[in-house]
Amino acid sequence: MRILEVKLSKKILPMQYPTVTSWQWQANAFAVLECYPETEPWIMSHFIQLQLTLNQGSSYVDFYRTPTFEFCPWLFHQHLKRDTVQYFNPDICSFITDAIHQGSYVYGVFNQAHFLEGHDWLPHDLFIYGYDLERKVFHAADFTFTGKYSFAEVSFDQLEKAYRAIQPWDDWLYLGRGGLSLLSFNASAGYDFNLGNVIEQLEGFLTGRNCFEKMREMSYRTRPYVSGLAVYEKLIEDLVRIKAGGHEPDYRPFHVICDHKALMVRRILYLERQGYLEGDSGLAERYQRLENDALLCRNLLIKYTLSNQTAIIDKMMANIRNIINNERELIEILLSKLVVG
Repeated sequence: MRILEVKLSKKILPMQYPTVTSWQWQANAFAVLECYPETEPWIMSHFIQLQLTLNQGSSYVDFYRTPTFEFCPWLFHQHLKRDTVQYFNPDICSFITDAIHQGSYVYGVFNQAHFLEGHDWLPHDLFIYGYDLERKVFHAADFTFTGKYSFAEVSFDQLEKAYRAIQPWDDWLYLGRGGLSLLSFNASAGYDFNLGNVIEQLEGFLTGRNCFEKMREMSYRTRPYVSGLAVYEKLIEDLVRIKAGGHEPDYRPFHVICDHKALMVRRILYLERQGYLEGDSGLAERYQRLENDALLCRNLLIKYTLSNQTAIIDKMMANIRNIINNERELIEILLSKLVVG
């Protein structure tokens, strides 16, 4: 005999503001995982290699795209087609509240023009982590509310309209597969820090070799790309084109680089705490300076979009060359000081 659970009138699943806020999928994963200290060995073993995809007109930079939702041992991932969701429950708000009640975050594409004034059409991915039945609102995370990753409330009515407005051909989630993902924290998982994996990624960062190429089944299909230090060389080429008026400025690659440096600072401190690196090596402080350099590049590019002063681009290129030289030296020192075995 099936025992029916009484749905709580309100429920908010654990979330905290994440270290990484470059892209929605990374920010969502970190916002959940960083609530649980036991996930730190997995985080510190990954998110080292950078990848720049060679798109025409703009370059896309991200951490190497190991599909975090699908392969992180701490996340239980269920992906449902929109037709399947409709079959189980035509009432999308009821479906989402049921999922959250059962401990699952909900991730999908919605027309967020229904959340914001001044927009007619704004399809974007949304991460839903809570509900309040009395007030008829969902708690959600996204970039569209304030222009940066933030938490907000959307009404049931808004979300219903936003979901129904997306047609199958508009739903680009997971390279066009679309649908909704249900994600829950897998408390029974375990993961030991993988120093060998860290070393291989750091070496690949220096040489531009993607050590994950041998596991192509774990990655999304992408256009041609470069990795590691070669990312910076391509960004300099982009800046040359921006200066010549043949490329639109885009600050987002530099936001990713800021996040990368913040994680490297955190990783070095972790290595010191765990005895893989001698304490007080000075590497964390030097990586913090690289994070500041990357932040300067991002802010300079924003300034350039307002002033169009080409001297700003020259300053950015000099700063990136400084990052290349310093990061190469820092990674070589880090590799030489790691305690292996």
